[in-house]
Amino acid sequence: MSTAAKKKAAPKAKPAKASKRGPAATWALRLLVLGCFGAAVGVLGAVCVFAYYGRDLPTVATLKHYAPPQISRVLDRKGHVIAESFTERRTVVPMSRIPRVLVLSVLAAEDADFYQHMGLDYAGIARALVYDTLRGRPTQGASTITQQIVKNLLLTPERTIARKVRELILARRLEQELGKEQILFLYLNHINFGHGRYGVEEASRFYFGKHVEELTLAEASLIAGIPQAPSRLSPIVHPEAARRRQLYVLDQLEHKRAQYWDDLSEQQIAVARQAQVHVHSLEESVEPAPEAAQQARDLLRELLGDEAAAHGGYTIETTIDAGLEVAARQALHNGLLHVDERQKLQAPLRVRKGESRPERVSTLSVGKSYEAVVQSGDDTTANLLLDIGGHKALASIAELARWNPKGLSAHAFAEPGAHVHATVESVDADQKPAHVRLLLGPQGAVVVIDPRTRDVLALVGADEAAYGFNRASFAVRQPGSTWKTIEYALALETHAFTAASVVLDAPEVYDQWKPNNFETWEYTGAVRLREALAQSINLVAVRVTAELTPPKVVEFARKLGISSELDPSLALALGASGVKPIELVNAYATFAAGGRFSATRLVKRVLGPDGKEIALPRRAPPTEVMSPAAAYVLTNMLTSVVKTGTGKAAALALQRPAAGKTGTSNKLRDTWFVGYTPELVAGVWVGYDDLRSLGKGESGANTALPIWIEIMKQALKDRPPVDFPIPKGVVSAKIDPKTGKLAYEGQTNAIDEVFVEGTAPTEVATPADVVDTGTFLMEQTGTGHGGANAKAPPTL
Repeated sequence: MSTAAKKKAAPKAKPAKASKRGPAATWALRLLVLGCFGAAVGVLGAVCVFAYYGRDLPTVATLKHYAPPQISRVLDRKGHVIAESFTERRTVVPMSRIPRVLVLSVLAAEDADFYQHMGLDYAGIARALVYDTLRGRPTQGASTITQQIVKNLLLTPERTIARKVRELILARRLEQELGKEQILFLYLNHINFGHGRYGVEEASRFYFGKHVEELTLAEASLIAGIPQAPSRLSPIVHPEAARRRQLYVLDQLEHKRAQYWDDLSEQQIAVARQAQVHVHSLEESVEPAPEAAQQARDLLRELLGDEAAAHGGYTIETTIDAGLEVAARQALHNGLLHVDERQKLQAPLRVRKGESRPERVSTLSVGKSYEAVVQSGDDTTANLLLDIGGHKALASIAELARWNPKGLSAHAFAEPGAHVHATVESVDADQKPAHVRLLLGPQGAVVVIDPRTRDVLALVGADEAAYGFNRASFAVRQPGSTWKTIEYALALETHAFTAASVVLDAPEVYDQWKPNNFETWEYTGAVRLREALAQSINLVAVRVTAELTPPKVVEFARKLGISSELDPSLALALGASGVKPIELVNAYATFAAGGRFSATRLVKRVLGPDGKEIALPRRAPPTEVMSPAAAYVLTNMLTSVVKTGTGKAAALALQRPAAGKTGTSNKLRDTWFVGYTPELVAGVWVGYDDLRSLGKGESGANTALPIWIEIMKQALKDRPPVDFPIPKGVVSAKIDPKTGKLAYEGQTNAIDEVFVEGTAPTEVATPADVVDTGTFLMEQTGTGHGGANAKAPPTL
């Protein structure tokens, strides 16, 4: 069969039926497929994005051990804050201390759905992503509290999409790792509340002057609104904006109440809405005890190291009495003002007759003091232009209020040609004037100690409460006649002398050294040791030291806690070797404590950020340096200084038993008074840092003693007078005031004297109408003293 036949014989194909699917259905199907594909690509992309940005992320587990920088506080003995140090002003508090009204206010302000979500607000995130995409940059927040914790504690603060993705990943992980309470704890303690305050405790203290647990709902709703924009919503700087934000928080509390916190009543919210909230706004107060605070911080660094101490969170409890510290500093300031007035140190400074031009100086050294001459004053800059040995220097008068009570301008402050002293603070290499600090008047130091505990109650190293050189603890100055007490203490303890021993007050030369009394023209002759101490007779002190020997005095001083370098020569007798004020005052505290030495204590306890106590260096146990009887006799002798001697102004002012000693060093460079009652020991030093003379008329009695009196009057004003207790081993006898021997029968001018048992004199004085050959020989030959049980004066 032909091909044509085959084609012809084949049956014809039936035409296909037309499809019933319309164009709309076709496009819908296509869109569904495309949507599924897009979703798959989106999911895959999201997985890739999250996988990419999820690499090398910080671990959220570290937040379980949250230890942010905190404030370290120094407290006085009554628990009052006297100093703070910090890198971030924060005090971490547990959730148990944070009131529910504050927790709810923060949730209402920042994240009302906090307990419903798992760290992310998906609707808010989508809204923010769309908005950010349209804008081309990240602007929307939509951050939950969990996300804010991640942003502030785990990530850097830049606003990029990459950081936002990391934030989302970590927020989820954080919710899985920590509970809601832990996350809230982190947030409430870490967030910024403005004015450099971090965390709810510091916010409460700053804005309301109270601890966080004391906040009312009105106060809580106010500070809860601040973190959104701390500078813009500060109730101090922008009270209206802060009020609007507070009302928003209260509105949120009301709207969400039924859903989330129905235990908070509508009435409570209404009351808070109407309440007048008074912002406390704590002022940056002057720290009253910077010297003690600095020493406390130094101890913290020694215990923990610099890094841990700087991280903070420690509480240092000191022995300081803040009220007494302030009173002591004020007393010192008042006393120094009197010196300024007497010595004409206050502005306007005048040219004084007889002042010669200072010598030329080749090079100015930073930290060194020089005599300078005023050239002119610039009222615009409040500077004086000075000439220091041919070098120009500038000195500001802005911080010289003590010497400028009239508030004079620079040109009126000092006449051209007036001489001043100045310390160089900086020298410019470009031949510009050096910057110097004027040293117009003396400085001082005060130490107050409880002799029973050796607690340091006041430690004043300058007349102003400012961080700087702490003279009370570190200045090494000649003690003058206050040193005599230490020599006489050794004399009594060794029984080499008694209070009744007669020693010659007359000139003598020791190896080409001829010491003199303070009044160089006056000599008493034979004088009892008590009177020699009361009148501060130098030549008697030298004779006593010569017999005891200077090395023995040095050895005894070491037992009293004097660690400064001491020259074991006879000049030691007159206080020629420098000591620190706190050393000397604590030595006197040993006498007041019945002869028992103990180191001073400034820090009682240190608590760590976790509230646990940190071990302090072990204090050595007290040691007996003197017998209680010898210490009492010495104290009794020192009461004569106050009653009839160089410190008699104290007896009239205090009207209570007191003991002490004045001191004035060579060329009137140092003035002292160290004294005590049974309850307190205090010491005062006044002098120039550059060792200048204080000027005519200044002395321990005129300069330091009035300051001591003012301090003791304040410290003891609420305490009744108390006598010094008499210990066992002390006996009393009537003696002849001239010879120190036992009074003869019927002697009308006999006086009572106290002795360590076994050292009272046994020889009876010769009646007045009979010549006492021993005393006569002493006065004629310039030798000898009447020692304990002496029948004839030994030769010195």
